[in-house]
Amino acid sequence: MFHTLTSNSVNHIPEAEWLSFVQLARILPSDDLVGTHPMAARATPSLSVRRGIIPTTASPSHRRGRGVSRIPRASTSPATFADVDRATDDDDDDDESRRREQIHRELSAPPAWAAVSDNPPLRGNFAPVVGECTLNDLVVDGVLPPGLDGVYLRNGPNPAHEPMLGARRYHWFDGDGMVHWIRLNNSSDDDTCSNGTASYGRRYVRTRGFAQEEKCGRALYTGLRDINPIWSVLVPRLIAKLARWRDPDSPFWVIQSKNTANNGVKYHAGRLLATYESGSAYELELGPDLKTLGLCDFRGTLTTKDYWLDNMTAHGKTDPNTGEMVYIGYNLIDVNGDGVTDVTVGVIGADGERIHRTTVPVARPSMQHDVGITATRTVLLDAPLVFDLTRVMEGGLPFGFEGDQTARIGVMPRFGEGAEDVVWIDTGESCFCYHVVNCFDDPDANNRVVVDVCKADATNALGMAKGFEGGVSGYGDDVSFFNADAVGTNDFGFAGEYTSNHPNAVGHGRDVATLWRWVVDVDSKELVSSERMCAQPSDFPCVNPRKVGLPHHFCYTVAYKPGTEPVDRMDVPSFDRVLKHDLRRGRVHEFALGEGRACGDIVFVPNSLEKSQSENNDDEDDGHLLVLTHVLAEDRAELLVLGKDERTGRLARVATVRVPVRVPFGFHNEYVPGSELRGIW
Repeated sequence: MFHTLTSNSVNHIPEAEWLSFVQLARILPSDDLVGTHPMAARATPSLSVRRGIIPTTASPSHRRGRGVSRIPRASTSPATFADVDRATDDDDDDDESRRREQIHRELSAPPAWAAVSDNPPLRGNFAPVVGECTLNDLVVDGVLPPGLDGVYLRNGPNPAHEPMLGARRYHWFDGDGMVHWIRLNNSSDDDTCSNGTASYGRRYVRTRGFAQEEKCGRALYTGLRDINPIWSVLVPRLIAKLARWRDPDSPFWVIQSKNTANNGVKYHAGRLLATYESGSAYELELGPDLKTLGLCDFRGTLTTKDYWLDNMTAHGKTDPNTGEMVYIGYNLIDVNGDGVTDVTVGVIGADGERIHRTTVPVARPSMQHDVGITATRTVLLDAPLVFDLTRVMEGGLPFGFEGDQTARIGVMPRFGEGAEDVVWIDTGESCFCYHVVNCFDDPDANNRVVVDVCKADATNALGMAKGFEGGVSGYGDDVSFFNADAVGTNDFGFAGEYTSNHPNAVGHGRDVATLWRWVVDVDSKELVSSERMCAQPSDFPCVNPRKVGLPHHFCYTVAYKPGTEPVDRMDVPSFDRVLKHDLRRGRVHEFALGEGRACGDIVFVPNSLEKSQSENNDDEDDGHLLVLTHVLAEDRAELLVLGKDERTGRLARVATVRVPVRVPFGFHNEYVPGSELRGIW
């Protein structure tokens, strides 16, 4: 999760093994370095399922320092499911049913070490799955729209090995990046002839840290809960291992988390990127194998220094007119000792080269997960979720929500330079926004910017805010970050049921966001208005990609299931419905997923990418919404294809792609159109 202090020693360490004695003074993913790791050549696709024969893939239960577990190896023969439903012979039907059940069992079960853990981020649908796979000929209910030809991708954590310090120390953010994909295609002009075809697969992002651990067959990196673990435990081990640090097979006790590339997936300028909240992006080769190509240098425009100093969060924004992608990364350490940290703001051109980079100083080390753009500007959100080095040194989780501080909005020209060009507007509101819906220059007022966000009164950042580490003060305290018994009613700084004092409170409690609109005046540096746009709490927004940075009439979010809001302790909310917001008419349309179903991030796919992105385009909602849905009771998933009911304008189910195996909860997604896949996939 964390970035570097300095880059002075980069060229003084053998590149083959960037191990953590250098990082004793750094908070840095140790695999974020330029060049190709020699172990990367060992990475090969893992588990694929042969027709009729399912290899046993569950990892053996092992303890630290004993035994070796390997990532299941792949063959090239995928499983097929469509014929299961087409079988007519009773014997064949029984055989196919047994085979289908076996595939489901093998590909949905957690590894043995996770199955026996009581740590909640390893339970239920948070639990990892074992190995990689490809499943062809999925069953499609309904008809895939003929224009929906492309691949849906979703990234998320899936630990390949038991955590180095034990399963109870695992935090959900620690898991290795695993990209799940669903290839969609309906090439038929006659909707009555075919439902369309779909296939599913999952692949690890083979980062350097992943390759090191795969070589050794065990975890070599600590996690977020141990980003700076107790010196009395790990330092002696570190010293004892120094003599063997150059041995690639040595189970070297690093004291650092790795770049897991598990946060997001972004397609831009012909490149598919797996991103990490606080690390450099890895490039994946388009195709069913999703081969990891290594750290992306954007056609040679990133240097070794960039990999040490820059990162790229999950939410780069692509301008639909210029093709430029704006990204940010944040540093959490006061390098110069002046109380100031930096946010990197960069621009990747339409040709895939970085064409601009600057740093913006901020007076606190805040998490800035998302960024907004208008047609000409970049919009930053500096909210009071603050990195606390003292808590890290004490063995706690690194972030705290500072409820006595307020959020700021920073507006700067897209190619502006640092502090000189950024204008900060204080909202006067103590709140946090993980996700930007969209931003645009106000067409009705000169030099005003509209900022649409999903805003919460407060956040615990999945257990990282003050009081939610369960009182962990050192190694040996096995309190789970979900442990309700360890968290009292006053641990968050509020007594009893949460209420907010600021004038425009969301009013739903901590970590419960609601669609919100800020309007800021850049000339006067004032907040003109702050308005809640929807009473129903929701998050994970998206808009038509042709409207990014432009005035929009529609947006889409996923809504919390009532009763699952994390109000009194560290709960993970459940999302069980999709909302379509008609901002022009002030209407909200709801599509319920159904009992026992949950979803996460969503993506909108326009019916025609060539349609005008004019501000007056009445066809802004002409397209389909892709919703990866977890069918919890059945340990499987579905990809819902939702379209617009032409009579009512509401969301309506068009097709459902059945994914016959469990897909764990994850983070962010992407859609790559078929025009980018010709001859590849």
